[in-house]
Amino acid sequence: MSNRSPYESILYPHKRVAVDPITFEVIHHRLISIGEEQAATLSAISGSPLVNDASDYNTGIFGAHGEIITLGKTVLFHAASVAEMIKHIIVDCHPNPGIRPGDMFVVNNPYKGALHQNDFGIAAPVFHDGALIAWIGVCCHQLDVGGLGGAEVTEIYQEGMLVSPLRIVENDELRSDIMATILNMTRLPQNVALDFRGMIAANRVAVRRFADTIDQYGIDTVLSVFDEAIELSETTVRERLRELPDGVYRSQKYLDHDGTANKLFRIHVEMTKQGDRLILDFSKSADQVDRFMNCAEGGLLAGIRAALLPILAYDLPWNEGVFRPMEVLTRPGSIVSARFPAPVSQGPLGAMWLVEAVVIEALSLLVSTSEKYIVEAQAGPNGGPDGFSVYGISQHGERATGSNLDQIYVGGGAYVDHDGLSPQGHRHIPAIRLQNVERNESHLPLLYIYRKFIPDTAGAGRNRGGISVGHAYVLSQVKSMQTRFTCHCYESPIATGMFGGYPAACNTRRMLKEASARAIIDSGHIPYDSAAIEGKLQILPAKTRGTLEFTDRDYHEATPSAGGGWGDPIERDPALVVADIRDNAVSAAMAHQIYGVAVKADGSLDEKATVARREAVRKERQSWPQQKRLGNPPPRNAPFQVISLWGDRAKVARIGGAAYLRCDCGCVMAPASENWKPYARQATTTAAELGPRIALHEELEAIRYACPECARLHWVEIKLKAEPALFDIEMAV
Repeated sequence: MSNRSPYESILYPHKRVAVDPITFEVIHHRLISIGEEQAATLSAISGSPLVNDASDYNTGIFGAHGEIITLGKTVLFHAASVAEMIKHIIVDCHPNPGIRPGDMFVVNNPYKGALHQNDFGIAAPVFHDGALIAWIGVCCHQLDVGGLGGAEVTEIYQEGMLVSPLRIVENDELRSDIMATILNMTRLPQNVALDFRGMIAANRVAVRRFADTIDQYGIDTVLSVFDEAIELSETTVRERLRELPDGVYRSQKYLDHDGTANKLFRIHVEMTKQGDRLILDFSKSADQVDRFMNCAEGGLLAGIRAALLPILAYDLPWNEGVFRPMEVLTRPGSIVSARFPAPVSQGPLGAMWLVEAVVIEALSLLVSTSEKYIVEAQAGPNGGPDGFSVYGISQHGERATGSNLDQIYVGGGAYVDHDGLSPQGHRHIPAIRLQNVERNESHLPLLYIYRKFIPDTAGAGRNRGGISVGHAYVLSQVKSMQTRFTCHCYESPIATGMFGGYPAACNTRRMLKEASARAIIDSGHIPYDSAAIEGKLQILPAKTRGTLEFTDRDYHEATPSAGGGWGDPIERDPALVVADIRDNAVSAAMAHQIYGVAVKADGSLDEKATVARREAVRKERQSWPQQKRLGNPPPRNAPFQVISLWGDRAKVARIGGAAYLRCDCGCVMAPASENWKPYARQATTTAAELGPRIALHEELEAIRYACPECARLHWVEIKLKAEPALFDIEMAV
């Protein structure tokens, strides 16, 4: 009796064949180019600014069971999402109505692989001689999917249409009844219809190009390239993991505000590295909430995968093999593994965003133990997009629902050997584009006052983070619209630094009611300096419940989070700080306070004052208390053997048969088997001491930790006041 499942009975009986290296590269690059043609086709047909201007989509080729074979370089979340969608399509649709040539299936159910309901995916099975061999898929964000959305929802039914796997194309023909049903549930049917036709056309083009490739090289050769590409990525990632020290690497961050109350919600990962495996345990994350910040397990996987790819697979094919060494542990019913019908509409910009952030930090801690791989570590990237949407009747007399994505042009986290990019854009969108100002003004009644780099947004450090682009606008050609804000990182810094680097700015947003901006514009001037604008300040929380009125007499301004810093700020080359001041990346006040750099009236470096200021900073740190001291420390000049790096200014070293954490100044700071932080000089730090654009929730505190002897800053931690310091790096020594 055969043990094959009914689904396996329709699969092609693939025979592995040897493929020479040149043919492998040619076919593999052909597969990648198919995805690029998918993207070009979608972009040519879709009228959505999210697709054409912001690259909020992804394409890919997937194996017969949904394994990722290739994915695009746009939103990495989406490619992982389509893989999960395909697995649900197989389970739900193969028994009935069946999976046949000429079919395509549509999904937007977050409990069936989608990130949230706005992200629709369409997947097409690929057949050869009547047998299924692969899947082609595409996913893109829709401007409107009905429902309420936003912070007021308490269950997924309020967040818009919910489409589980559904056959939308049958025998290569679009099912008009299914299409009409979906379009009747959106406020923008024309936009959704164009996106759907673009996705269907993109899949058709990819299916044809894939068939051409098989005709040229043979089915077994092409499928063997699938296998080899996955094996190449898996084998290399496992080899890299074996080179890194076993241990436990931890990170945690906090979502602030649930739309009704300014509460904090922990996202925590404990990453255990054993041999050639990674075990990522999220079970200590907060319980799911009855607000929209949760993500389902598909979103959890999307966040993890987006973090893994650039760090462990920077030069490898991005496919399923990268993820095979990984095991994910989670607690059902938590904020990162929500159970139906918990709302999840903010998931990609809420819990899922922080999943990526904590995994980036944990992985960066891991690779920072290796001289070979430390260059791949990165300080925290942007802490989260400050979502802003406009609703109402546009200047064209049409219903308008727009999510402006100005907040995606943000600074990147710093590295061990260079500053973060200014701007980098969101890390999980490698091929990012910024929406065009004129295009935004043409489809929404907005007039931009400015879009410009904002000083002091980057996290300070020996290498600073990248700075971000802020924006301001007024309403134009209409009297009023409704706005909605869906954000975090207002009072909980997310883009934290590495090894003494400071966190980047928090998101900030303000609205001036009855502002003078319009009068200034009407007088023929553009008020680039918001300090010159008068008005009644409306305090805006991270999230709003419902919508707020935005009138033509109001002024809106926002500055997004940026990239965290790397290393002690007072070790930054003063000449670079002077250049930062000149380039308006850092203010003179921040340069003096945090970097310890003084400038003269003409903007040149004041060397004498800089030396004095930095010495004063070190002297102050040397007065900070220690919670614990080594009882019998080894002599400072004792011979030692380096076990591993610990960032780039300390080592884990064996001294006299025991392992210690040793600062590069020669100070033996702590036993390597213990959390080093209680042994460090430490100080509770105000938000202002971290930077002029930092805010801290009343339940949070910032602690700076320095070497007991040389006072080099080794870490800046954001944590709950009621909890002990996190044991970030616990190596098995």
